[in-house]
Amino acid sequence: MSERKRYKIHLDPQLIEDFSEAIDAQEHITEQVSFVEKAFAKKKYRGVPAWDCICACVHRIRDTVEYLNDQTLGEQNYRSAFDFINFINNTSVVLDSVDMLARIFGVDLTVEDARTEAFHQLGDNGKGTDKKYFEFLRSLCAVHPMETNRYKGMYHETDIVTCPYLTWVGGTFLEDHWHCDLHGHAFVNESNSWGEDVCVHMDQVFAHIKYRYSLLRKIGAALERYQERRIEEYRNTPVPGCGADESEIDYIERLKNAEIERFGSNNDFVYDFAERVMAFEPTNAGNRAASERYKNAWRFALGLQLNVLRDMDRNGVGHAGVADNDTDWILFEHLIYAGCTCDELDGYDYQLEKLGYLAGHSGPSDAAWGRLKLRELEPVFRRYVSMDLDNDSDEELYMLSRIALYEIALRHDCEVNRAIPYSPKYREVS
Repeated sequence: MSERKRYKIHLDPQLIEDFSEAIDAQEHITEQVSFVEKAFAKKKYRGVPAWDCICACVHRIRDTVEYLNDQTLGEQNYRSAFDFINFINNTSVVLDSVDMLARIFGVDLTVEDARTEAFHQLGDNGKGTDKKYFEFLRSLCAVHPMETNRYKGMYHETDIVTCPYLTWVGGTFLEDHWHCDLHGHAFVNESNSWGEDVCVHMDQVFAHIKYRYSLLRKIGAALERYQERRIEEYRNTPVPGCGADESEIDYIERLKNAEIERFGSNNDFVYDFAERVMAFEPTNAGNRAASERYKNAWRFALGLQLNVLRDMDRNGVGHAGVADNDTDWILFEHLIYAGCTCDELDGYDYQLEKLGYLAGHSGPSDAAWGRLKLRELEPVFRRYVSMDLDNDSDEELYMLSRIALYEIALRHDCEVNRAIPYSPKYREVS
């Protein structure tokens, strides 16, 4: 007796990584996709955002491909081929995810769905395809072995077929009889009938799986075309600068709404903080010069952000504020924190974290704790702003703290210092 055969599939994991990178390259655009294509016309969830489903498909494909590549089939010593049953069910997760992505992005797979080159099973009515035969095999062998009934006239003649077992025969004496790798039996539930043999060839199964998985390339190309089309539409939709009769607060709010439409709402809080900066007027006249420099820095950052929204591009000096940026952030996002690594702030990480308690989002107890931690920082901040820790409001102390951190950042190597122009409008120039 020859040695039993073993079977392993290899699905290129780079395929799903390339698709994932295409999503990430313009994630803000892909996030806007909804279930609106023709395939969802009769679905109750038509019109619902599809982002979570897209992410679920990508994660399922990535994890399941890794799992499938790690499986060796034909090793288990059971009468039924439970390893194949597990394999075909998990494979279906990959193929169903690929199909869902195609439907979400409106990719027509009519030609691909009609393919017969893997199994060559046209069926009794001549309408069979690789896709349908694979689904028939999964139904009969794994999902509905007691009641497979959707393929009458194609792969079975009776109303119902039943499969009691599925057995590996590859490499055994039975292979010469059945001429396949895996044998099952489809009983037709009729008197005096032995039903029909189900002969599975693993090279055909693998060929079909690899082909359907490879459709990610076509879907990825459609995704990139969608992204490019949407970006071009936004570039052709003007975003005006601040109008003569428009207040700075209204202007910032308008930019915020434009960003929500084009990039999503991740930066809402940055725009909200920019509005606070523009509305802030220090009670101590000695802080007004520093406050005005800070406002001008935000005006500069908002000007770059206007370029981002117009050009749909976050890269380069005219958008990010710096040419070489080690982070994914741009000046508009760096400025709210004005973080830098320096001796002045060394050892104050905890105190800096608790400054947020003064921002108005915490309760009285937390705000009181924030004031205590600010007292420990005040000797550092007093070089740049004057604080009355007993009488200034939480809001004033919070804003003065942000101004002080901005001034400190301008004196050390960091993204904010590299992006802000060297001008007395934005910084103290000796």
